[in-house]
Amino acid sequence: MQEKLKTGVKTLDEILDGGMPKGHTVIMAGSCGTGKTILTEQFLFAGAKEGETGLYISLSEPKEKIIRNTEDFTFFDKKMLTAGKVKIVDMSTDARLKGVGLSNVEDATTLIREIIEESEAKRVVIDSITALAANFNTDAKVRKFIYDLGADLMYLGCTTILISEIPPQVFKYSVYGIEEFIADGVMLMTEFERKGELIRAFQVIKMRGVKHSRNKYIMKILEDGINLIPLFKAGIE
Repeated sequence: MQEKLKTGVKTLDEILDGGMPKGHTVIMAGSCGTGKTILTEQFLFAGAKEGETGLYISLSEPKEKIIRNTEDFTFFDKKMLTAGKVKIVDMSTDARLKGVGLSNVEDATTLIREIIEESEAKRVVIDSITALAANFNTDAKVRKFIYDLGADLMYLGCTTILISEIPPQVFKYSVYGIEEFIADGVMLMTEFERKGELIRAFQVIKMRGVKHSRNKYIMKILEDGINLIPLFKAGIE
């Protein structure tokens, strides 16, 4: 039986019949403000509390901003950052310091692999696969990068969430249309309008090896982080 990892979100663990399968690479697709950073940080801190080192590789925001945006949640534990059990790396800064060009497929994949290996991380978040792929000027390079990255992640044996940035209020999982094909799972974070209010929603689209619900859940961001509520319990049909 495949080992499952607690995600830090109780209802998500229930949806996934016990948690995220260990070693999976999962796409988390969502537009701006849908809660991607919060959920993925929750995932890393949940692992750190179980003794698993977590790594957040960012291309879109500096470390200080990520910390500032999550430090008020109850799942946040500064001691985990100080002890190196949760690490946040600005990949663009690392690339400049090492003289690496992120527009080269081999250099980009090598740098990601080195960052993961040096951190000895078991849980990894890459924010975002969209920003990384945008460095390449041809579809062929994008495909090569995504497939090479998928192969590296499989070899490294870490459980990885790849953040995919998508336009608001659309039903799609990626910009390039191929990211989801290297993934073992896809989770979609969207929003819809009801009586003039934008409501966040969450749905597990696929998760290999798991008999999971594909129902849509209302997603609320509370003091303890992401909370998922079935549509019927939220009074929204």
